Amino acid sequence: MKRVEGFVSGRLTQAREAHGLTKTALSGMLDISTNALTALESGDSLPKQETFDAIVERTAFPRQFFLRPTPPPMSGPVFWRRQASEPLRSQNKTSQRIDWAAEAFGILSEYVDFPRLELPRLENWPLNWAAVSNEQIEDLADHCRDAWGLGAYPIPDMCLALENIGIPVLAFDIENEKQSGYSRWADHIQRPIVGANTLESSAVRMRFNLAHELYHVLAHFGSVSEKEVRHAKTYQAIEKQAHRFAGALLFPRDSFLRTVQYPSLEEFASHKQEWGISILAQIKRAQDLGVCDSEWARALNIRASKNGYRGKRGEPFDKEMPLEKPRMFRRAIEAIEDGSELLLGQVRQRLSLPRSGELAIFGRSLEASGSNVIQLKPVGQS
Repeated sequence: MKRVEGFVSGRLTQAREAHGLTKTALSGMLDISTNALTALESGDSLPKQETFDAIVERTAFPRQFFLRPTPPPMSGPVFWRRQASEPLRSQNKTSQRIDWAAEAFGILSEYVDFPRLELPRLENWPLNWAAVSNEQIEDLADHCRDAWGLGAYPIPDMCLALENIGIPVLAFDIENEKQSGYSRWADHIQRPIVGANTLESSAVRMRFNLAHELYHVLAHFGSVSEKEVRHAKTYQAIEKQAHRFAGALLFPRDSFLRTVQYPSLEEFASHKQEWGISILAQIKRAQDLGVCDSEWARALNIRASKNGYRGKRGEPFDKEMPLEKPRMFRRAIEAIEDGSELLLGQVRQRLSLPRSGELAIFGRSLEASGSNVIQLKPVGQS
């Protein structure tokens, strides 16, 4: 039987991992052996037409997706804001969406102008990430605020702050709530991709996770190896630095010391909405800045746990504070659609993503709304 020429093996792996499927599970769905599926994913074999049709149907991916070349692989590790018990399958599902977001950025940049990437930097920053002091982390957070023109005031929108300096942000539901955030450098677009899990999240948790990932971008990309990320002790040290930076960025030292009169849950609750930082993060901030000692902080954390702040109930004001939403990708699609629905169709064909991928990256389907009845004039036509 005729084989499907042009089939891209790497796309099959992406589709499988995007669904969180094992090779055994997918091969069973396709009614082929696991060895046959392995051969298809490795590129040692091309699928028969009936197998290709089954792949398209069972994965619910566009046919063109499996015929589109994959970009060069990204170098460097993914920084995961996670708990240790998170399964690798959950990470793989999110990794595919990071890859697709980078691809989408590359294609969309042919149609729209994205903000330039302008990452705040400090002079004389240590080459070795482990040599960075807490004081330098505080200074970097203050430098970011100065560069953004915020001074000592609250950050109104963390998503917008990152997108304004050219960092694409993703925010979608990840079925495993243990995976809080992530960031990765995408070589082929020369930008980082940063994201946060919105599943059962709160506005303050999402803001903290984005600030946390920003530190990985500024201080760990290029200096921390894959091996170090996977080493438990090193990983904890890396995360500790990012925690410190996130707290310092959201509630800067001078403002915290001037604002917080007495470290208590009630005091921290009174500042939560203004500064967009959780009560639990403020407890840690108070300890970091010497406003309370470890015993005091421990007592506050015990009381917070008894009040249900760490559980499903959450903290005070969680329900009143809406989640921030990324704008960069969505506005790019809207600009293209406003210009021409035909052009939007072209972009959709080039991307050939499943609907779930479109929703995760753009916050909407790429199907045209049908409202644009006036099309752009072809180039060169008078």
